[in-house]
Amino acid sequence: MTATAARYLYLTRHGQASADETTLTDDGRRQAALLGERLREIPITAIHHGPLPRAEQTARLVGERLAGVPLLRSEPAGDYIPY
Repeated sequence: MTATAARYLYLTRHGQASADETTLTDDGRRQAALLGERLREIPITAIHHGPLPRAEQTARLVGERLAGVPLLRSEPAGDYIPY
């Protein structure tokens, strides 16, 4: 019998964006903070986020609640048209 390891990938979008989509709204910042709280007990090893400011802002707010978890910018995770 061989031992296997499980890996989990959690996907989420950024918090609510402002009308011009450049930053998060107050609600979006609250959503990100609450997500960080919800993930606190899960063994997260890294947070990968897209290059847009709202994605980076969301990742930072989530990461503030997850001690020692690195934030890693990922260009392929950006919003590109066409999808």
